[in-house]
Amino acid sequence: MIDTRDRLSEYPFALESELRDAANEHGYRIPQGQAAGWLFFSSASAPGEIAVAASTNGMAGPFFLSVAHPGAARELKAELAGPCAKGHAGAFAFQDRDGLFEAVSAVYRLSMCLPTLPYENFLSDTAHLGDTEAEREQKVRIGQNRFRSALMDYWNATCPLTGVRETELLRASHIIPWAACSSDQERLNVHNGLLLSALWDAAFDAGLVTFDDLGRSIASPKLGLDAREALGLENVPPLPLSDQHRERLKWHRDNIWISAEG
Repeated sequence: MIDTRDRLSEYPFALESELRDAANEHGYRIPQGQAAGWLFFSSASAPGEIAVAASTNGMAGPFFLSVAHPGAARELKAELAGPCAKGHAGAFAFQDRDGLFEAVSAVYRLSMCLPTLPYENFLSDTAHLGDTEAEREQKVRIGQNRFRSALMDYWNATCPLTGVRETELLRASHIIPWAACSSDQERLNVHNGLLLSALWDAAFDAGLVTFDDLGRSIASPKLGLDAREALGLENVPPLPLSDQHRERLKWHRDNIWISAEG
Protein backbone atom coordinates (compact mmCIF):
# COMPACT_ATOMS: atom_id res chain seq x y z
CA MET A 1 0.00 0.00 0.00
CA ILE A 2 1.38 3.42 -0.95
CA ASP A 3 1.58 5.97 1.84
CA THR A 4 -0.49 9.05 1.00
CA ARG A 5 1.30 11.06 3.69
CA ASP A 6 4.09 11.55 1.16
CA ARG A 7 2.15 14.37 -0.50
CA LEU A 8 2.61 18.06 -1.01
CA SER A 9 1.02 20.49 1.43
CA GLU A 10 1.13 23.40 -1.02
CA TYR A 11 0.91 23.29 -4.81
CA PRO A 12 2.44 25.39 -7.55
CA PHE A 13 -0.17 26.85 -9.88
CA ALA A 14 0.35 24.38 -12.77
CA LEU A 15 0.12 21.30 -10.55
CA GLU A 16 -2.92 22.58 -8.66
CA SER A 17 -4.58 23.27 -12.03
CA GLU A 18 -3.99 19.65 -13.07
CA LEU A 19 -5.59 18.38 -9.86
CA ARG A 20 -8.55 20.71 -10.25
CA ASP A 21 -8.99 19.59 -13.85
CA ALA A 22 -9.06 15.95 -12.71
CA ALA A 23 -12.09 16.77 -10.57
CA ASN A 24 -13.80 19.43 -12.69
CA GLU A 25 -13.66 17.52 -15.97
CA HIS A 26 -15.36 14.47 -14.47
CA GLY A 27 -18.35 15.84 -12.61
CA TYR A 28 -16.82 17.23 -9.40
CA ARG A 29 -17.02 20.97 -10.02
CA ILE A 30 -17.79 22.32 -6.54
CA PRO A 31 -14.61 23.14 -4.61
CA GLN A 32 -14.75 22.28 -0.92
CA GLY A 33 -11.42 23.72 0.18
CA GLN A 34 -8.01 22.31 0.98
CA ALA A 35 -6.77 20.52 4.10
CA ALA A 36 -3.57 18.62 4.85
CA GLY A 37 -2.57 18.59 1.19
CA TRP A 38 -5.91 17.26 -0.07
CA LEU A 39 -8.03 19.32 -2.49
CA PHE A 40 -11.71 18.54 -1.85
CA PHE A 41 -14.52 18.60 -4.41
CA SER A 42 -18.19 17.64 -4.52
CA SER A 43 -20.71 17.19 -7.32
CA ALA A 44 -24.14 18.68 -7.90
CA SER A 45 -25.39 15.28 -9.03
CA ALA A 46 -23.25 12.46 -7.60
CA PRO A 47 -23.34 11.73 -3.85
CA GLY A 48 -20.12 11.83 -1.84
CA GLU A 49 -17.10 14.08 -2.17
CA ILE A 50 -13.61 13.28 -3.43
CA ALA A 51 -10.17 14.64 -2.61
CA VAL A 52 -7.11 14.70 -4.87
CA ALA A 53 -3.43 15.21 -4.12
CA ALA A 54 0.04 14.88 -5.62
CA SER A 55 3.13 13.37 -4.06
CA THR A 56 6.27 15.32 -3.24
CA ASN A 57 7.55 14.27 -6.69
CA GLY A 58 5.00 16.61 -8.25
CA MET A 59 4.12 15.86 -11.88
CA ALA A 60 6.36 12.77 -11.77
CA GLY A 61 3.72 11.06 -9.61
CA PRO A 62 2.25 9.25 -7.94
CA PHE A 63 -1.10 11.04 -7.62
CA PHE A 64 -3.66 10.29 -4.94
CA LEU A 65 -7.45 10.06 -4.86
CA SER A 66 -9.54 9.81 -1.70
CA VAL A 67 -13.19 8.74 -2.01
CA ALA A 68 -16.04 9.34 0.45
CA HIS A 69 -18.65 7.11 -1.23
CA PRO A 70 -18.16 3.66 0.38
CA GLY A 71 -19.60 1.72 -2.56
CA ALA A 72 -17.44 3.55 -5.10
CA ALA A 73 -14.37 3.07 -2.93
CA ARG A 74 -15.11 -0.64 -2.61
CA GLU A 75 -15.54 -1.21 -6.34
CA LEU A 76 -12.88 1.06 -7.80
CA LYS A 77 -10.19 -1.09 -9.43
CA ALA A 78 -7.00 0.73 -8.47
CA GLU A 79 -3.92 0.44 -6.26
CA LEU A 80 -4.77 1.02 -2.61
CA ALA A 81 -3.17 3.84 -0.68
CA GLY A 82 -3.58 5.18 2.81
CA PRO A 83 -4.50 6.87 4.95
CA CYS A 84 -7.46 8.44 3.16
CA ALA A 85 -8.82 11.93 3.80
CA LYS A 86 -10.70 12.34 7.07
CA GLY A 87 -14.19 10.87 6.88
CA HIS A 88 -13.56 9.10 3.56
CA ALA A 89 -13.93 5.41 2.79
CA GLY A 90 -10.75 4.72 0.82
CA ALA A 91 -7.71 6.13 -0.96
CA PHE A 92 -5.88 5.11 -4.12
CA ALA A 93 -2.60 5.85 -5.91
CA PHE A 94 -1.89 6.38 -9.62
CA GLN A 95 1.47 6.60 -11.33
CA ASP A 96 0.43 9.33 -13.76
CA ARG A 97 -2.22 12.00 -14.29
CA ASP A 98 -4.08 9.92 -16.88
CA GLY A 99 -4.67 7.21 -14.32
CA LEU A 100 -5.99 9.79 -11.85
CA PHE A 101 -8.30 11.32 -14.46
CA GLU A 102 -9.71 7.89 -15.40
CA ALA A 103 -10.25 7.00 -11.74
CA VAL A 104 -12.17 10.19 -10.94
CA SER A 105 -14.41 9.48 -13.93
CA ALA A 106 -14.97 5.93 -12.67
CA VAL A 107 -15.82 7.14 -9.15
CA TYR A 108 -18.39 9.56 -10.58
CA ARG A 109 -20.05 6.80 -12.62
CA LEU A 110 -20.07 4.40 -9.68
CA SER A 111 -21.47 7.03 -7.32
CA MET A 112 -24.27 7.74 -9.80
CA CYS A 113 -25.36 4.14 -10.23
CA LEU A 114 -24.70 2.24 -7.03
CA PRO A 115 -27.58 1.62 -4.64
CA THR A 116 -29.62 3.39 -3.64
CA LEU A 117 -29.54 6.37 -6.01
CA PRO A 118 -31.36 4.72 -8.99
CA TYR A 119 -34.17 3.63 -6.68
CA GLU A 120 -34.43 7.06 -5.07
CA ASN A 121 -34.61 8.65 -8.53
CA PHE A 122 -37.29 6.14 -9.52
CA LEU A 123 -39.39 7.09 -6.47
CA SER A 124 -39.06 10.74 -7.39
CA ASP A 125 -39.97 10.06 -11.03
CA THR A 126 -43.09 8.07 -10.09
CA ALA A 127 -44.34 10.00 -7.05
CA HIS A 128 -47.18 11.55 -9.08
CA LEU A 129 -48.45 8.21 -10.43
CA GLY A 130 -51.32 6.20 -8.98
CA ASP A 131 -52.12 2.51 -9.22
CA THR A 132 -54.20 2.11 -12.35
CA GLU A 133 -53.03 -0.47 -14.88
CA ALA A 134 -51.78 2.25 -17.22
CA GLU A 135 -49.88 3.95 -14.40
CA ARG A 136 -48.34 0.66 -13.27
CA GLU A 137 -47.12 0.09 -16.82
CA GLN A 138 -45.68 3.59 -16.87
CA LYS A 139 -43.85 2.88 -13.60
CA VAL A 140 -42.33 -0.25 -15.16
CA ARG A 141 -41.09 1.74 -18.17
CA ILE A 142 -39.60 4.42 -15.91
CA GLY A 143 -37.94 1.78 -13.74
CA GLN A 144 -36.46 -0.04 -16.71
CA ASN A 145 -35.10 3.23 -18.10
CA ARG A 146 -33.54 4.07 -14.72
CA PHE A 147 -32.03 0.59 -14.53
CA ARG A 148 -30.53 0.87 -18.01
CA SER A 149 -29.10 4.29 -17.21
CA ALA A 150 -27.50 2.93 -14.03
CA LEU A 151 -25.94 0.01 -15.92
CA MET A 152 -24.62 2.33 -18.61
CA ASP A 153 -22.83 4.27 -15.87
CA TYR A 154 -21.59 1.20 -14.01
CA TRP A 155 -20.19 -0.57 -17.09
CA ASN A 156 -18.97 2.63 -18.75
CA ALA A 157 -21.44 2.19 -21.64
CA THR A 158 -19.51 -0.85 -22.87
CA CYS A 159 -20.30 -4.55 -23.06
CA PRO A 160 -17.53 -6.07 -20.89
CA LEU A 161 -17.47 -9.24 -22.99
CA THR A 162 -17.33 -7.86 -26.52
CA GLY A 163 -16.25 -4.23 -26.16
CA VAL A 164 -19.34 -3.10 -28.08
CA ARG A 165 -20.14 0.56 -27.31
CA GLU A 166 -22.95 1.33 -29.74
CA THR A 167 -25.87 2.10 -27.43
CA GLU A 168 -28.37 0.66 -29.90
CA LEU A 169 -26.68 -2.74 -29.53
CA LEU A 170 -26.46 -2.73 -25.73
CA ARG A 171 -29.08 -4.32 -23.48
CA ALA A 172 -29.70 -3.92 -19.75
CA SER A 173 -29.80 -7.57 -18.68
CA HIS A 174 -31.36 -8.46 -15.35
CA ILE A 175 -29.64 -11.36 -13.59
CA ILE A 176 -32.73 -12.10 -11.51
CA PRO A 177 -35.54 -11.19 -13.93
CA TRP A 178 -37.77 -8.18 -13.28
CA ALA A 179 -40.81 -10.34 -12.54
CA ALA A 180 -38.88 -12.57 -10.12
CA CYS A 181 -37.48 -9.71 -8.02
CA SER A 182 -38.92 -9.34 -4.54
CA SER A 183 -38.94 -5.52 -4.57
CA ASP A 184 -38.41 -2.44 -6.70
CA GLN A 185 -35.11 -1.89 -4.86
CA GLU A 186 -33.90 -5.24 -6.21
CA ARG A 187 -35.22 -4.51 -9.70
CA LEU A 188 -33.21 -1.28 -9.77
CA ASN A 189 -30.09 -2.62 -8.05
CA VAL A 190 -27.15 -2.20 -10.40
CA HIS A 191 -25.64 -5.43 -9.01
CA ASN A 192 -28.63 -7.28 -10.41
CA GLY A 193 -27.67 -6.41 -13.94
CA LEU A 194 -25.14 -6.79 -16.74
CA LEU A 195 -24.71 -4.54 -19.75
CA LEU A 196 -24.48 -6.96 -22.67
CA SER A 197 -24.50 -6.80 -26.43
CA ALA A 198 -27.80 -7.89 -27.96
CA LEU A 199 -26.78 -11.48 -28.81
CA TRP A 200 -25.23 -12.08 -25.39
CA ASP A 201 -28.30 -10.59 -23.71
CA ALA A 202 -30.61 -12.94 -25.62
CA ALA A 203 -28.48 -15.98 -24.75
CA PHE A 204 -28.21 -14.98 -21.07
CA ASP A 205 -31.92 -14.23 -20.77
CA ALA A 206 -32.78 -17.61 -22.36
CA GLY A 207 -30.48 -19.50 -20.00
CA LEU A 208 -28.16 -20.61 -22.81
CA VAL A 209 -25.18 -18.96 -21.10
CA THR A 210 -24.36 -17.97 -17.54
CA PHE A 211 -21.24 -17.08 -15.53
CA ASP A 212 -19.32 -18.67 -12.67
CA ASP A 213 -17.96 -16.89 -9.59
CA LEU A 214 -14.81 -15.89 -11.47
CA GLY A 215 -16.89 -14.25 -14.20
CA ARG A 216 -16.12 -16.95 -16.77
CA SER A 217 -18.86 -17.77 -19.26
CA ILE A 218 -20.57 -21.17 -19.06
CA ALA A 219 -22.44 -22.44 -22.11
CA SER A 220 -25.53 -24.59 -21.79
CA PRO A 221 -25.32 -28.04 -23.42
CA LYS A 222 -28.35 -26.87 -25.40
CA LEU A 223 -26.37 -24.08 -27.10
CA GLY A 224 -25.59 -24.96 -30.70
CA LEU A 225 -22.17 -24.78 -32.36
CA ASP A 226 -23.13 -21.88 -34.64
CA ALA A 227 -24.37 -19.86 -31.66
CA ARG A 228 -21.18 -20.64 -29.73
CA GLU A 229 -19.09 -19.33 -32.59
CA ALA A 230 -21.28 -16.22 -33.01
CA LEU A 231 -20.90 -15.44 -29.32
CA GLY A 232 -17.15 -16.01 -29.47
CA LEU A 233 -17.27 -18.05 -26.28
CA GLU A 234 -13.65 -19.12 -26.50
CA ASN A 235 -12.34 -15.56 -26.67
CA VAL A 236 -14.39 -13.42 -24.28
CA PRO A 237 -12.72 -12.18 -21.08
CA PRO A 238 -14.16 -12.95 -17.64
CA LEU A 239 -16.63 -10.46 -16.21
CA PRO A 240 -15.32 -8.21 -13.42
CA LEU A 241 -17.73 -9.13 -10.62
CA SER A 242 -18.55 -7.91 -7.14
CA ASP A 243 -19.74 -10.25 -4.40
CA GLN A 244 -23.27 -8.91 -4.94
CA HIS A 245 -23.08 -9.98 -8.60
CA ARG A 246 -21.90 -13.44 -7.56
CA GLU A 247 -24.86 -13.95 -5.23
CA ARG A 248 -27.32 -13.17 -8.00
CA LEU A 249 -25.45 -15.17 -10.64
CA LYS A 250 -25.74 -18.23 -8.43
CA TRP A 251 -29.51 -17.70 -8.55
CA HIS A 252 -29.27 -17.43 -12.35
CA ARG A 253 -27.31 -20.68 -12.59
CA ASP A 254 -29.82 -22.45 -10.33
CA ASN A 255 -33.00 -21.07 -11.87
CA ILE A 256 -32.41 -19.80 -15.44
CA TRP A 257 -29.40 -21.57 -16.92
CA ILE A 258 -30.32 -24.72 -18.85
CA SER A 259 -28.24 -27.68 -17.72
CA ALA A 260 -27.93 -31.02 -19.47
CA GLU A 261 -30.96 -32.16 -17.52
CA GLY A 262 -32.93 -29.00 -18.18
